[in-house]
Amino acid sequence: MVAPASVIRGQSTLVTGMLPAAAGRTVWLQVRAAPHLWTTVASASAGTTGAFTIPWLTSRSGELALRVASSVLATRAAVTARSSLSATPVGRLAVFDPVVATWYGPGFYGNHTACGEALTRQIVGVADRTLPCGTPVTVTYDGRTLTLPVVDRGPYSGAATLDLTSAAAQELGITETVDVGMLARKGPALTPTDYYAPGTGATGTTGTTTTAGGATAPTG
Repeated sequence: MVAPASVIRGQSTLVTGMLPAAAGRTVWLQVRAAPHLWTTVASASAGTTGAFTIPWLTSRSGELALRVASSVLATRAAVTARSSLSATPVGRLAVFDPVVATWYGPGFYGNHTACGEALTRQIVGVADRTLPCGTPVTVTYDGRTLTLPVVDRGPYSGAATLDLTSAAAQELGITETVDVGMLARKGPALTPTDYYAPGTGATGTTGTTTTAGGATAPTG
């Protein structure tokens, strides 16, 4: 079990579980670096039943695959040897990059974005300098989490990494330049949705917009 399942890079997560074959031995927390390559990032001693608790101060970002492994040889080098390896099922952890976000909209409504979308007061999206149009980007701020597509290029000034559309900023409760967590997701491109503030009497499409505080790593 990984708790919490999403953190900002530099924050800690706690991995707990059971590996009976490792009872009384050292266990290694590993992150998948390639299809058949794992990197050890932390370690701990398993109890007499194989139960373990491993804290990890996250040092990398992304949608990470984790496992806890142990070798009968009980050495760091031997833990990569398939012949003597015992490991837990793979777990998931989403680690966000800490970035600065701004928002834009007034003065640009009615124009088309660099991705060909009409910029409106309701469109939910984000501008990024390099990510392909439609890339799903999860942004977390003050307990709220929003998954939205790249719809434009920018920001063009300052130290900001992301430029939220006004509707995206409103949905996240952002009114000024702030620090947020950012995670570019893999998977199919998203199309932008519309957001209408409560009390406006209008209803927007929210099929690709998620605001249930705390992002959850994909299961795939």
